[in-house]
Amino acid sequence: MEITKSLTLDGDEHLSRAINELMETGTAVLVTKNERYYGIIDDRNLRHGIADSAKTKCENCVVKPPVLKPDTAILDQINAFLLGHFKALPVVDADGKPLGITTRTDLLKAMVEEGLVPKNRISELMSSPVYTIDESAPVARARGMMKEYGCHRLVVTRKGTPVGVISTLDLASYLTKPRLIEKKPYVVKEVDSGLEMPISGYLRADVTTIPEQSTIEEAAKRMIDKGVSSVLAVSVSGKGLVGVLSAIDIFRRIQEIAKEEISMSVSGLTEDSIWQFPEIKAKIGGVLEKFSKSFNIRNVSVHVKEDKSTFEVFLYFDTDDGHISLSTERKALKEAVDQLADELDAVLLKKKEKKHTKARRVNSGREEEVL
Repeated sequence: MEITKSLTLDGDEHLSRAINELMETGTAVLVTKNERYYGIIDDRNLRHGIADSAKTKCENCVVKPPVLKPDTAILDQINAFLLGHFKALPVVDADGKPLGITTRTDLLKAMVEEGLVPKNRISELMSSPVYTIDESAPVARARGMMKEYGCHRLVVTRKGTPVGVISTLDLASYLTKPRLIEKKPYVVKEVDSGLEMPISGYLRADVTTIPEQSTIEEAAKRMIDKGVSSVLAVSVSGKGLVGVLSAIDIFRRIQEIAKEEISMSVSGLTEDSIWQFPEIKAKIGGVLEKFSKSFNIRNVSVHVKEDKSTFEVFLYFDTDDGHISLSTERKALKEAVDQLADELDAVLLKKKEKKHTKARRVNSGREEEVL
């Protein structure tokens, strides 16, 4: 796994330090409490506005994406990135201490090295149309378009030609010390200053383009070289934009072609527990894979139900021998998942032994002895 060093701040430190780092790197800042990983801060937080950053604690503005370990498999990393709009995911050691982050481009690099990136044309994956905005448009218009289209960046054009991009992170820098919104001290109302200024003074000239006839692998290498997570596909003439290909598009394709893996859906996780998704999938999935040659396991579903003091975990799946469902309840989610995995292992082992016993008796001509 590619691990990128990231600024690590204690939860009590001021948010201003995190913002300065984000504006410099555009990735994520790690936050700890009692020297253990607590969460990350990225532009997803800043999109909602911030209070006076010199008075706001970092711990009040974290999000908790899935947490990775140094040995997390590439496919599990892909699954984790696809759970949300994350630029980077935290990597921790066995004791929960942060080691750094892994970004979309870090994962792309590992995928290219492993030969996992398809060599098809980018036209098979790219999205169209590309959302653009003229450099003379005001900042307020850019904000409105992002909200209207549900996107996080716009391509800035000059007479139809791309000259840069403006993102949600860039827009966050326009906020000054505003008034607080009641009951949500870390969310603010944006002030009017700067919103009518043309975006030409704020765009980042880091547009990365690639010919539309290029392959997905070539696009991935271009993203890695430029340190970006998307590229713009241009027409053969080199002038018109015909689409955009992102790292997320590539991740989704790899997920689709990973047919050998037992598909599993996990539901019921909250923002505070979603970071445990990789461990849930690895723990339950590991047991299922162990018996995959003995049973045709399919339609696997895990649901987490969180009460005030307990976690209840349900598991459902189908086999050629029928439907199987298990559940367990514990005070901690990890304990519940571990217990469920142990029960699953015992149930499938018993069924496997019974299946082999029946096969031996049938072969010996004594099938009538099987109860």
